[in-house]
Amino acid sequence: MYDHPDQSEIHKAAEDLVKQSKSDNPMQLQADVESILTVYFKTGGQNFTQEITHLLKPIIDLSLTRNEKYCVFQTVMDRFIPKDIDNSSIFDLARLLLLYHDPQLCNHIDSLKISFQQFSRSWFGSLMAADCDPEVTVQLWDLYLVNMDPWIIFFMVTVMLVNFRDNILEVENDRIELLARLNRLPSQIEAEDIPDLITLAQVYSTRTPSSFKSSYGCTVFSEPDQKQDEEVKSLLCLPVNADEILASELVNFQFFVVDCRPAEQYNSGHLSRAFHLDCGLMLQDPTQFNTACSALLAFQQSALTAQAGGEHLVFLGDGQQDSDVESNMMMAVSRFLQKHSKFISVLVGGYPSFHQGPQPEENGSKELVPDSSPNKLDSIKTNLKMKSANLKDSLMTYIYNPNNQEPKHIDYSKRGSKLYKNTGDVFCLEDDEDENVVDLKDLEKQNDTIHLAACQRVGETGLLSPCHLLVTTSQLVVLHPGPRPGTCLPSSSRHLSTIVKITSKKRQPEVITFKFGTSQNDEVTIFDMDRFFIPTAGKVTSVVKMQIEKLKE
Repeated sequence: MYDHPDQSEIHKAAEDLVKQSKSDNPMQLQADVESILTVYFKTGGQNFTQEITHLLKPIIDLSLTRNEKYCVFQTVMDRFIPKDIDNSSIFDLARLLLLYHDPQLCNHIDSLKISFQQFSRSWFGSLMAADCDPEVTVQLWDLYLVNMDPWIIFFMVTVMLVNFRDNILEVENDRIELLARLNRLPSQIEAEDIPDLITLAQVYSTRTPSSFKSSYGCTVFSEPDQKQDEEVKSLLCLPVNADEILASELVNFQFFVVDCRPAEQYNSGHLSRAFHLDCGLMLQDPTQFNTACSALLAFQQSALTAQAGGEHLVFLGDGQQDSDVESNMMMAVSRFLQKHSKFISVLVGGYPSFHQGPQPEENGSKELVPDSSPNKLDSIKTNLKMKSANLKDSLMTYIYNPNNQEPKHIDYSKRGSKLYKNTGDVFCLEDDEDENVVDLKDLEKQNDTIHLAACQRVGETGLLSPCHLLVTTSQLVVLHPGPRPGTCLPSSSRHLSTIVKITSKKRQPEVITFKFGTSQNDEVTIFDMDRFFIPTAGKVTSVVKMQIEKLKE
């Protein structure tokens, strides 16, 4: 069994790994480690690499059989670790995500000519196992296996860098010192930080366009593609595809679209909420271009207030490579990034991508794809009209019921008879839910309302769910989204006097934990707690504390 060409190196690696363990039976443990590594490298026909041994650090001390340990090891390798850790697209995507959320921090790292591969290679290659203590890694992997999202590591890296931004930005010219600080980041993470780290990573994930996952997931986690790697390397900022923008237009207005095509093209057809920006002015009349950019930001702010546009700026051109329109658009995008504007992206394929049909499969299929297809928005509208017509026909048929005999009901005086036994209840409890639906604007106007804040509730596994927190003169109320936009349903209500502690992490101040219980003298008994991600955490906690003090008076 132990006959891999690199068996001596595998044996040495197993021996070194067991020395770090606290096992009472090191000989048996070493045999398990060497067996797992040998089977893995032989099965895949791979040469031995030292990095993979780090993945066994949090596994070897688990109370599992050798086969079970191997299954855990293989699951982590297959589902969460990039196939080729030397694949440059991994680190290019990680950089683009930081650029999207914190362009100033990303530009600072770039200015000292530090690539993401130089400090985060082991982070991605071992899922932090090579850089964190085993107890930290075990807790991290527990949440990883619960969520089953291989992309979380990318957002964890973003969160770690953003949380330590002050320590990073204070190193202005010393490249070696900054690289050393970056390499030390994971070692500063403690086990108690992991739930908040995962929660914040999920928050960043929900606030990031997801197009890149479907576009580059294959080359990162399945089969590295050199063509896609080169494509990622050439990206100026995060790409977004047309489907995601159209979905946003129909649902939540996440994006604020900036149409950079010439005026005649814009006037001939554009998205209803798109803002036209003539990027040619950047060269022809810089002053007028600056005025246009200021108007853009002011218009975006108005759209945000009216809930008719998002905070995410997506630029689109004419989709023609090397055209003047695309070149001018990219210069405008660079200007926004240099001014450290967050949430900047570019539409892949430009405006024409809204009119393109499904792309042909690249697997040698002979199935023909039409040269052109109707506008995607028109297709959606057409489908809705067809469904409405079908619904109307069904409703008319039901009303007139020409072919079926009208159902007969029992006379009121006989309703206690056996004819009504074993029949379903004619009443529905859903009506009670409709009665509880409240309009958020009406809530804000109520006399006892002190503050209303949008937030996300953090579940036990770190999963996030949107909600609102309502602070009244005496209650802290959690409101879940209602059946219609702008409405909500009360979920739980706590008296403010039961809040005995409000905590937050220094590195994650937006994650707030309310602890409920009783307090007598110096003895505090906690019986429940709720955790939220609140963008305006400082305001909310201040209001809650102030109301608690008023209740004591």
